[in-house]
Amino acid sequence: MKTIQVFDDIQQVYVEFLQNKAYPKLESLSNWGKNRFFFSQYFRLIEDWHHTEQIVIEFNQQYYSLDTGNAPDFMDQEKYMAWLMAELLA
Repeated sequence: MKTIQVFDDIQQVYVEFLQNKAYPKLESLSNWGKNRFFFSQYFRLIEDWHHTEQIVIEFNQQYYSLDTGNAPDFMDQEKYMAWLMAELLA
């Protein structure tokens, strides 16, 4: 697993994730499912509540609770990266 240390790394693995044909078709997943699948590939999930849209990840030895219910469409790279940057770098 690639170590994610800076936000630029997240942008890089996001693009790789979208382009990787080995994964199941992302279109078949809900927005929450896309988020969860992406974060589970590149981050350590701390608390995983399947009945909520909260996802808690570890990034740079800090914990972030992401409310994916407020996330834009995962496939919209520009809006999604802006949201994620605001969540992680706030």
